[in-house]
This record gives sequence, structure tokens and C-alpha cells, in this order.
Amino acid sequence: MLDPGLEELQGKLRLIMEESTSLASGIRAWMLLSKEGLPISSAVPHGLEEAEIAAMAASILGVADLAAERLDQGALEEILMTNEKGLVIMKSAGEKAILVLAASKGVKTGLLVYAATTAADKIAPLL
Repeated sequence: MLDPGLEELQGKLRLIMEESTSLASGIRAWMLLSKEGLPISSAVPHGLEEAEIAAMAASILGVADLAAERLDQGALEEILMTNEKGLVIMKSAGEKAILVLAASKGVKTGLLVYAATTAADKIAPLL
């Protein structure tokens, strides 16, 4: 049985993500993970391995953060990856978490960034 506090937190996180992902049609999956790469909450299609995606996302964000620092660009805010099937955005959600959103090719980039920013801003104080 889950800790009641953890269940309540999971419910709040899911509600925030449902509201935020409704801002941009075409979001196919989302994941919230710790900066260490451990899944916290998610909605990903069947067949995708949460732990593997979480570890890779944390690794990508860590390397990009280091690159931004070494290039004297300040703190990393987000990573936007464009690929054959769509877009993936990775954004810090406070000091402890990373938010990942995956969207189909037709999604408007600005709406995806807005959805990620809205969710991250609401999630950060909870963790």
C-alpha cells in the first residue's frame, strides 16, 4: 500500500500534467523524473521502458547543463529535440525534478514550450 501522502502527491502531479498537456494537442507522452534519473510519475505509451527513458533524459540534461556552463551561457533552462516523428522537450521542474514531454510532428513548438513551462512551474514547489 502506498503512503497516503505519496498517493496525494501523485494525484496532484497527474492533475497538473493533464491540465498542462491539454494546452498543446499532440503531446503523446510525459514523464517526471528525479535529477538522478529515477521515474516519479508518467504517462507513456505501452512498450516504452520508463526507467530507461528516465536515465537517458537525466544524462542528456546533465551533459547539456555542463556544456552550457562551460560555454558561459548561464543556467540551462530547457532542451528541445526535433526528430523524425516529432519533438521532445526536457525542462527542469525546480531543483529536484526533470519534466519530459514528447509530442507528434504537427504540434506547435511554442505551445509545447508553454505546456512544459506551465507544468514545471506548478510542479517545482511540490517537490
